Amino acid sequence: MYSLDIAAITNTGLYRRRNEDSLLVGRDVLACVSLTEPKAWRVDSYPVILAVADGIGGSVAGDIASREVLICLARPPCPDREETLHDLIHAAQTHLDHLVETRPDLDGLGTTLAGVLALHDRIIIFSCGDSRVYMSMPGDEALQCMTKDHSVVQDMIDTGRLTEKEARSHPLGHIITSCLSGGRRRSSNDIRMSTHPIQKGTRLVLCTDGVWDYGGERFLKAAMKGDPPFATQEILSICYDAGAPDNITLIIADVE
Repeated sequence: MYSLDIAAITNTGLYRRRNEDSLLVGRDVLACVSLTEPKAWRVDSYPVILAVADGIGGSVAGDIASREVLICLARPPCPDREETLHDLIHAAQTHLDHLVETRPDLDGLGTTLAGVLALHDRIIIFSCGDSRVYMSMPGDEALQCMTKDHSVVQDMIDTGRLTEKEARSHPLGHIITSCLSGGRRRSSNDIRMSTHPIQKGTRLVLCTDGVWDYGGERFLKAAMKGDPPFATQEILSICYDAGAPDNITLIIADVE
C-alpha cells in the first residue's frame, strides 16, 4: 500500500481581482481564497480524487463554476473506476445546468477541469480544457505532460499549422475548445481519461494555465525539486517573478 504526500496552493496572482481557480484534495475544496503558503495533506485511504479547476475567463461566474464542479466531485461515494468517474463528472455538468435554471444570470458559466483519481492499484488521469496533469516516474529526470489541452493552438499544433514554440506567443493561446459549462450557452465537453500503474517514487503535478503558461521551463524544473511543500512554494515565486497575470493553482503529490 502507498501513501500520498500532498501540497497545494491557490492564489489570485498580481493582476486579477478575484481567484476563479479552485482545487480539490479528497473532500477538501479550496475556492475563493488566495493562499501565500502551501496547505499539506497526507492520504492513505483510497479511492481519492485530486483536481484543479479554472473558471473560464471572460464568462460569467467562473469562480462559481470551478467551485461547484469540485464540490460535486468531493461528494461521497468516491468513484472506483473510469465509468463511475465519467458519470460523476457529467453529474457536475448537470449541476451547472441546474444552477442556471434557478439563476439565469449565470447562463454560460464554465470551468476547465484536470485531476487524478487514485485507486489502490492504479491512477486515472482526467481533463477537460487547458488545465494539466504532469507526472514523473521513478528515475525520470523531467516531468511528462499526461493531458492534452482542448485549445485552438493545440488543434493547430496537431494539424501541423503551428509549432510548440510558436504556440507560446500565439494570440489565440487561451481560447479553449472544451470545458464544463451550464445553460443554453453551454460549450461541448470532451472528458479525456487515461489509466496508469501506481508506483512509489512517482510525482504528480496538477495545475491551471496560470502556472504552466507563465512558469514555463522554470516551473517544470522547480516541480522536480524538494518535497511537495518546497516545490509548491518555489513555483508560486516563479509565477510571481513572471508577473503572475493569471490565477495560480497547483497540487503536487508524491507517491510514498
